[in-house]
Amino acid sequence: MIKFDCSKCGRSYRVSDQYAGKRVRCRECGIVNTIPAAKREPVGCGDSVTAYNNLLLELSKFEKQAPSLEIDS
Repeated sequence: MIKFDCSKCGRSYRVSDQYAGKRVRCRECGIVNTIPAAKREPVGCGDSVTAYNNLLLELSKFEKQAPSLEIDS
Protein backbone atom coordinates (compact mmCIF):
# COMPACT_ATOMS: atom_id res chain seq x y z
CA MET A 1 0.00 0.00 0.00
CA ILE A 2 1.36 3.41 -0.96
CA LYS A 3 0.64 6.39 1.25
CA PHE A 4 1.19 9.87 -0.13
CA ASP A 5 -0.01 13.44 0.33
CA CYS A 6 -1.13 15.94 -2.29
CA SER A 7 1.76 18.24 -3.15
CA LYS A 8 -0.48 21.32 -2.96
CA CYS A 9 -3.13 20.88 -0.25
CA GLY A 10 -1.65 17.98 1.73
CA ARG A 11 -4.67 15.68 1.56
CA SER A 12 -3.60 12.11 2.37
CA TYR A 13 -4.20 9.20 0.05
CA ARG A 14 -3.61 5.44 0.19
CA VAL A 15 -3.52 3.38 -2.99
CA SER A 16 -2.45 -0.08 -4.02
CA ASP A 17 1.18 -0.60 -5.10
CA GLN A 18 0.02 -1.26 -8.66
CA TYR A 19 -0.67 2.48 -9.12
CA ALA A 20 2.94 3.58 -8.53
CA GLY A 21 4.00 6.10 -11.19
CA LYS A 22 0.43 6.87 -12.30
CA ARG A 23 -0.90 10.42 -12.35
CA VAL A 24 -4.01 11.27 -10.35
CA ARG A 25 -6.02 14.40 -9.74
CA CYS A 26 -6.51 15.46 -6.12
CA ARG A 27 -10.17 15.39 -5.10
CA GLU A 28 -9.61 18.35 -2.78
CA CYS A 29 -7.73 20.94 -4.86
CA GLY A 30 -7.67 19.47 -8.38
CA ILE A 31 -3.88 19.46 -8.89
CA VAL A 32 -2.36 16.47 -10.68
CA ASN A 33 0.02 14.37 -8.56
CA THR A 34 2.24 11.46 -9.54
CA ILE A 35 1.88 8.52 -7.19
CA PRO A 36 5.32 7.74 -5.76
CA ALA A 37 6.95 4.31 -5.87
CA ALA A 38 6.12 1.97 -3.04
CA LYS A 39 8.53 2.26 -0.14
CA ARG A 40 9.97 -1.08 0.77
CA GLU A 41 10.93 -1.59 4.35
CA PRO A 42 14.45 -2.96 4.50
CA VAL A 43 14.41 -6.53 5.59
CA GLY A 44 17.33 -7.02 7.85
CA CYS A 45 18.41 -8.18 11.20
CA GLY A 46 20.83 -5.42 12.13
CA ASP A 47 19.03 -4.55 15.36
CA SER A 48 18.71 -8.15 16.48
CA VAL A 49 22.36 -8.86 15.67
CA THR A 50 23.38 -5.83 17.73
CA ALA A 51 21.13 -6.93 20.59
CA TYR A 52 22.57 -10.45 20.43
CA ASN A 53 26.15 -9.14 20.50
CA ASN A 54 25.33 -6.89 23.46
CA LEU A 55 23.83 -9.85 25.28
CA LEU A 56 26.98 -11.91 24.66
CA LEU A 57 29.11 -9.08 26.06
CA GLU A 58 26.96 -8.90 29.19
CA LEU A 59 27.09 -12.66 29.66
CA SER A 60 30.86 -12.71 29.29
CA LYS A 61 31.14 -10.07 32.05
CA PHE A 62 29.11 -12.24 34.42
CA GLU A 63 31.09 -15.32 33.47
CA LYS A 64 34.31 -13.56 34.50
CA GLN A 65 32.74 -12.47 37.79
CA ALA A 66 31.33 -15.88 38.71
CA PRO A 67 33.30 -17.75 41.35
CA SER A 68 35.05 -20.87 40.21
CA LEU A 69 33.63 -24.09 41.50
CA GLU A 70 35.75 -27.01 42.57
CA ILE A 71 34.24 -30.45 42.65
CA ASP A 72 35.71 -33.05 45.00
CA SER A 73 35.87 -36.56 43.59
